[in-house]
Amino acid sequence: MVRWLVNNFGLMFLALFFGFGAWTLSTLQDDPIVEERITVRVARMGENQLGSNVWSGNLPSSVTAAVRAPRSVINRLTAASLHIDVDLARMSVGDNMVYLTPTLPAEQAIILSSQPVTAMVRIETMRSLRLPLRISVIGTPALGFRAGAATSIPFQVTITGSEQVISRVVTSNVIVSVDGARSSVEQQVRSFARDADGEIVSGVQVVPETISVRVLMEQLSNYRDLAVLIKKKGQPSEGYAVTDVSVDPVIVTIYGPVEAVQATKGYIETLEVDISNAKSDVDEQVGLDIPAGVSLVSEKQTSVRVHIRIQPLIGTRTIKRKPILIGMTSTYSSTVSPDTADILLNGPLPKLNTLTDSDVVMELDVTGLAAGVHQLTPKVRVPEGITAQSVLPATMQVELSLVSTPKNIP
Repeated sequence: MVRWLVNNFGLMFLALFFGFGAWTLSTLQDDPIVEERITVRVARMGENQLGSNVWSGNLPSSVTAAVRAPRSVINRLTAASLHIDVDLARMSVGDNMVYLTPTLPAEQAIILSSQPVTAMVRIETMRSLRLPLRISVIGTPALGFRAGAATSIPFQVTITGSEQVISRVVTSNVIVSVDGARSSVEQQVRSFARDADGEIVSGVQVVPETISVRVLMEQLSNYRDLAVLIKKKGQPSEGYAVTDVSVDPVIVTIYGPVEAVQATKGYIETLEVDISNAKSDVDEQVGLDIPAGVSLVSEKQTSVRVHIRIQPLIGTRTIKRKPILIGMTSTYSSTVSPDTADILLNGPLPKLNTLTDSDVVMELDVTGLAAGVHQLTPKVRVPEGITAQSVLPATMQVELSLVSTPKNIP
């Protein structure tokens, strides 16, 4: 027996070798080894435990790993939601190198490569800085004015950021424009943290972010703003009235010796604008009556645009009308009671006062009605722009009677 084993050992070994090879080949055909890329999530832990510290850096949200393993293993790894835990709370203040090498639970899997391999995380201590607010006034006020004192609410802000960023902050300011201003300027503006070169420092929080700023405007003593007053002459045509008056510009600026400027009234009149018997709007370029001893700042302001709106007055008028029967045939005779009605009209007075009998017509429709007594509502036709406010009485009685046929005489 021993001799037989010794003599046939080689054959037995070959049989086992080829059997194992056949099994391996069969297994590989059913579950081949492949190379795939899988995504491994980077889990950030401990962010709520940093206290007064903050973190920054290039820590990715996931890592891509090239893995070699049987197909079944790859499928399990993909479904397992693999992750790399990064505990931020255990890192020290400063720069921390983080290695992002995934750990695979399957022994048959081999990591060929992963990307990225490392990340840098910086832990910094937060610091707050309280600074007075500096107001930067820009722009040029209207001629004859200058910017006065500027105030803000609140007058200081709190700036919060990392130690490294806060160290760059030198001042906090807001910018307000007074360009073309004639009166005090009030604005809601944003506040910024700035460095020694006046550049905005990013990465900080400024509280409050929005500031209420007020800049007083002062008029120079030899300048004065005057409201423009329109000087009208005459009255519109009868039945018409002035309903609106406007002027552009509404204010002009004068200058001159202080005594002459201060002696002027608070307004400047236009030359006369004649609206006598006007029935439509008046729109004219009108000169100004400039007080003695002063001049207008701008030569373009020697005249102003005046618009006077003139419209007909709205009124009422009552008229009497006899109704016209619509749809009446020769088969019937009619009796209307009462035979007239009062019609209250509403509209422009000039139009109301010139109405003729043919302009206002009252109708009663008897189309298709049988003999008998009927209560009908009159319909009134009026010209465009006129409204029939009411009719009294609101209904009128119409009695329809058959007309008798004369007998034949032999």
